[in-house]
Amino acid sequence: MYPGVVLSSLPWWIAAPLVQLAILVAGMALDETYVNRTTVFTGAIAVHVHGLVAGDVGLLVGLYADVGLVVGAYGLYAYVVDGYVGAAFRLVAFFVYSPLAAFLVILTAGPTLFGVEPLFVPALALAGYANVQLREYLAPNDPYYFGPESEAAFEAAVGAESEDGSNPSSDTAQAADGSTAAGAAASAGGSTADSLEGRDDAEIDPPGAEPAAASDSSERGILPEFMRRL
Repeated sequence: MYPGVVLSSLPWWIAAPLVQLAILVAGMALDETYVNRTTVFTGAIAVHVHGLVAGDVGLLVGLYADVGLVVGAYGLYAYVVDGYVGAAFRLVAFFVYSPLAAFLVILTAGPTLFGVEPLFVPALALAGYANVQLREYLAPNDPYYFGPESEAAFEAAVGAESEDGSNPSSDTAQAADGSTAAGAAASAGGSTADSLEGRDDAEIDPPGAEPAAASDSSERGILPEFMRRL
């Protein structure tokens, strides 16, 4: 007997869809968009959950779930390292493993004919068409995000982070040089009060203060527009 209190109190035909929907929503929430680098993996897991609950699936749905785990593992890795994914992954995620596609595959996985699901291909075609229409409807708020737009952009971002990591040492060296110069001036008889004159009461940032974010920051925020509308 399943010991879970929350799900065991519900009929299995309600609890199972709730678990599958939670997995699909988690994939969207991880990268904060409808289709992204993690939705392939979570969609495949949701289909596997359906197979475990149903006890048996046809050939097409079984292959769909297994291939989705392999492709999704690559997408999950790219998400963790914020890496670039190529056009092949984007097309597969967009047309085959979107949350809507996984949902429709689960919904139509029941009837089989000679061991295969006759509604499998129509379900994917309907999901692909719906994704195209959704993208046009939500433009310019694109509900699809796959990380860096190109491999060159990814390499540039990595290079920029490396350069930023070397800045603190140079800043420390400059601060040390400044302290040495100030000490020499003090030993020569210059007073601290005289050295502070002419600053017009300017505020001095404490050590380690973070610079203010630029107005054109590329940060995506807590949730993009599409997820907020959901």
